[in-house]
Amino acid sequence: MLPVDVFRANTPHVVHEIIDGEAILVNMQTGRYYSASEIGAVVWGLIEAGASVGAIVDRVTARYRGTRKEIAAGVESFLAELEREGLIVPHEGAVAVGDGAGDGGQVSPAAASFVPPVLRAYTDMEDLLLLDPIHDVDETGWPNRAKDRVD
Repeated sequence: MLPVDVFRANTPHVVHEIIDGEAILVNMQTGRYYSASEIGAVVWGLIEAGASVGAIVDRVTARYRGTRKEIAAGVESFLAELEREGLIVPHEGAVAVGDGAGDGGQVSPAAASFVPPVLRAYTDMEDLLLLDPIHDVDETGWPNRAKDRVD
């Protein structure tokens, strides 16, 4: 069980988008970028929606075949990895939304089997991403330049 109930994307340091069922995540502080497809993208979308860890497990359990125990372990492991990589942070004081299964509770016989989500990390563009002028911004993020920047 994770010690935190709700997470959020570590913005403005992390930019992210879900495209065609794949979550693309870029950590602008490290220059690493990541991808998570299928169940990982579903989990990322639920993080964006403000769902609690319990609600994420409920939704994935309602959507995929597998035991709640195995799904909870896979989801929590994925969330822990996202946190270790600096992609998500605890959402202090957040009120979780979307608690409960919400998807009818019964898994369709045609539902796909649960496969633990995988976060794939890429380092081939670290140097380029770290050179990007987006790093020369103030705490409000792009496109607001830092006031102490000298051109």
